[in-house]
Amino acid sequence: MNNQYLISICIPAYKRITDLKILLDSIGCQSYKNFEVIITDDSPDDTVKNFCDQYPHAFRLVYYKNVIALGTPENWNEGIRKATGTWVKLMHDDDYFSTPDSLAFFVAAMKRYPKAKVFYGAFVFDDVANNTQKTVTCNWFDRFFLSISPYHMLRRNYFGNPSCIIVKKEVPFFYDNRFKYIVDFAYYIQLLQNHIPCVYIKNVLVHVGINEGQVTNYTYKNKAVQMYENHVLFEKIGAGALKNIVAFDYYWRIYRNFNIRSAEDMKPFYNGDISIVLQRLISFRGSLPQKLLLVGLFSKAAMLVCYCSLRFAGLIK
Repeated sequence: MNNQYLISICIPAYKRITDLKILLDSIGCQSYKNFEVIITDDSPDDTVKNFCDQYPHAFRLVYYKNVIALGTPENWNEGIRKATGTWVKLMHDDDYFSTPDSLAFFVAAMKRYPKAKVFYGAFVFDDVANNTQKTVTCNWFDRFFLSISPYHMLRRNYFGNPSCIIVKKEVPFFYDNRFKYIVDFAYYIQLLQNHIPCVYIKNVLVHVGINEGQVTNYTYKNKAVQMYENHVLFEKIGAGALKNIVAFDYYWRIYRNFNIRSAEDMKPFYNGDISIVLQRLISFRGSLPQKLLLVGLFSKAAMLVCYCSLRFAGLIK
């Protein structure tokens, strides 16, 4: 069955109608028009609903009120489930399209790379409070290593947040609702692990808003969140991922930054079994002074010694 719309733009909304208006205005001026907009609303009141009822849109806009607030990221998944288009374009309500041709660039890439199922592009971090902007790109070097190993994503989130990508509806994955902080790049690793073809677009297509109320801001330095989520991620990717030096360094830095010095230190945050490799990693770094480990060069050298010793012992396979 053919879909009426090529693209479903799915907006998981929560109260911010000023930001939502900016996003909808950026959608309304798109040169490419074959899309629908689906809003799934987690707000505790009718602020967003009333705004949508009054917004003078010239495109299909469908509003859904979640009877029970789904939270991040399940509200993202709800929009995906309700999408009818061939492609799904999640847009957070504090992000917006950079140019009237943003969707047109995505569609042109679809035609140029018909086997691709995910497209991602350059984007701009837009910090309104501090009046700063930063353009983020993905160079050929990083794209090459992403093509070799999905764990290169642990070095940096090269795809950006979900507003920066577009995914074919047939891709059989949702965002893992056990995650809050690492939810997006855990999803991207899953795509790459399963060899879903992903293509980069060099144009800046999306502005990503930065504000104090974002989930990533209050989970970034939250030890309980970071320890739990990164061990759930380890369950998903498996111990074999640590053969990749980027993945090994990622877990080394997580334990260093939160000063985890023994498996006992993990018990308040994660009650599952901890891999013998991670136990040895924790034990090794626990034998070293934390002050020295906060010195970049020393930490890198210690990490390499630990990595080589575990490889030599046959624990990393």
